[in-house]
Amino acid sequence: MNNTSISDKKLAEIQKILEISPMGAFQADTVGNCLFLNRQWENISGLSVEESLGKGWMSIVYEDDIVLINNLLKDVMAEGKEIFDFVYRIHHPSEGLRQLKVNAKFIFDDYGVISYYIGFLEDITDRTQSELAFQEIKQNLERSNLILDVSQELSTTGGWEFNLLTGEVFWTKQVYEINGVDEQTFVPTFEGVLSRYEEGYAQIMEQQVKEAIEKQIPYDLELRLCTPAGVRKWVRAVGTPIVADNKVVVLRGAITDITQKKEIELELLRAKDIAEHSAKAKTDFLSVMSHEIRTPLNGIIGIANLLKLKHTMDQEEYVRSLIFSADHLLQLINDILDLTKIESDKLELVLAEVNIFELVRNIKNQFKSLAEAKGIVVKSFIDDDIPQRLIADPVRLGQILNNLISNAIKFTESGAVTITLSLVALTANKANVHFSVKDTGMGIPEELHETIFESFKQVQQDVHRKHTGTGLGLAITQKLVELHDGRILLKSTAGQGTEFYFELNFDLATDENSPGTFRPGPEITVYEGRLKGLRILFVEDNPINVMVAKNQLEYFGSVPDCAYNGKEALALLNDNQYDVALLDLHMPEIDGYALADLIQQQYPGIHIVIFTADIMTEVKLKLAKMHIFDILNKPFSPERMFEVLYNVAKNRGVLI
Repeated sequence: MNNTSISDKKLAEIQKILEISPMGAFQADTVGNCLFLNRQWENISGLSVEESLGKGWMSIVYEDDIVLINNLLKDVMAEGKEIFDFVYRIHHPSEGLRQLKVNAKFIFDDYGVISYYIGFLEDITDRTQSELAFQEIKQNLERSNLILDVSQELSTTGGWEFNLLTGEVFWTKQVYEINGVDEQTFVPTFEGVLSRYEEGYAQIMEQQVKEAIEKQIPYDLELRLCTPAGVRKWVRAVGTPIVADNKVVVLRGAITDITQKKEIELELLRAKDIAEHSAKAKTDFLSVMSHEIRTPLNGIIGIANLLKLKHTMDQEEYVRSLIFSADHLLQLINDILDLTKIESDKLELVLAEVNIFELVRNIKNQFKSLAEAKGIVVKSFIDDDIPQRLIADPVRLGQILNNLISNAIKFTESGAVTITLSLVALTANKANVHFSVKDTGMGIPEELHETIFESFKQVQQDVHRKHTGTGLGLAITQKLVELHDGRILLKSTAGQGTEFYFELNFDLATDENSPGTFRPGPEITVYEGRLKGLRILFVEDNPINVMVAKNQLEYFGSVPDCAYNGKEALALLNDNQYDVALLDLHMPEIDGYALADLIQQQYPGIHIVIFTADIMTEVKLKLAKMHIFDILNKPFSPERMFEVLYNVAKNRGVLI
């Protein structure tokens, strides 16, 4: 072993040199007593030299580190090391935790025994923290790069850079994969990048890159490229210019494989086109079906109603059966069209001010004769606290009640049908009303409660044959209640009757918010001669409908002139004066729309009434834009025709 011994004189000289050292310097024996400290120690530790000699220096050392230092000295001496270093921590009086590094050397006597050791102290706190911060940054960067790599692989996104000064193009691994080329052999260039894009898309990309360089603006494109293997892909290419000295020097960006996303989008567009085409075909079919069925049905019902006016006693039963069958067929058509409109979200509520007391009374009166024929009593109870001025759709609310009451009468052989309306809650501007239609009929088995609202569903098929119906009434009723933001429920036990009930919220009508008042038709039971003096032009291309309407109009006392097409109508208009023009929409040469427009322009004093077998919403909207609101849907009853014409005649002051 190369032992080092030193004389006291020499040691004194060394201490003088250590005293002026910019680093902390010390001398200590093997049991930790400090024999010498230079003044730099005071700057490092915050303690004076005097209070640090002996074991005073240990007062600021972490307790765990004192044990560490003692164990380290033992190990170093045991291993026979002459030079060693270690790090320990101190509590600086003003600066808190600090880290000190010691570089020391053992000094031996003439016999080779360790006398003491001398060394230098250095505060490495700031350096250590910088190193730790650097290591943390390095680790975070490595972690971020790893996450970025994983993210790019998962999202099929890669990064790229194009150096405009050198022409060099850099790709990440994912860009090579997207382009379908080998990272080891393929050298990317700008021209090579453009060549990957399909015709048209390459030109778009080239133009965008040019604008990014010239105008210093980023770009974001969706393009089609083709790999060397012939695989076609959709990609999203994003680029950002990097500017130095007001000049673009680098383009940097990312490219993402969006093939799957784009294929889904295109598939959705194709599905949307198919759905829209299907919906249009369905609408066209319903329009044609409505027109083609309603037109002859209008003739059947019209003739039946004419026979009702003039028939022998022997024909009474035949006429009644004919009208019943025609009405049943009409109800089936209306139910199918209503259900179709609801399911395609084409049915909208038309709000008006409604007196709910009048509405229920009128509906109840409609079923009076039918109920009496079966020996059934129809009763109604309406809570007097319900406000009389409510805003609702009277037609659809009436349809809900009509369906429920009709069903109740149909399946009740004896007893009563009870309509009950009660007020649930009332605020300053809203009323919540509970509706109930209860019968004493055959009831509905509990196992059918969940399915009774399904389309074409009947309680039992043998019952269905006995009580004719479409099986759509309750399905439509449920959907109409839901359209009002309500929910219809039932209580029923087989053989003990049924109760359907629901709650609806209504806005209260005021003079400020009322959209117009719904008024039921004129309560007139005698129609003969009541429209005397009303001059009517009737235009229809179907001879049977012309014959039926002419007879009905003459029965009302009006004076009708009939035309089979638009040209004949224009000729009659030139030679005569009319109060009303009844126009069919679908006619050859000049249709109802064009004829109505001509009449409005050339004969503005004539009131136009449209009758049509096409009852689609689009037709009503088109007519509304022409300011035509009186529409008779084929087939229409004489009562309905009279109601419309009566209101016109009343407004024009030609009633007798």
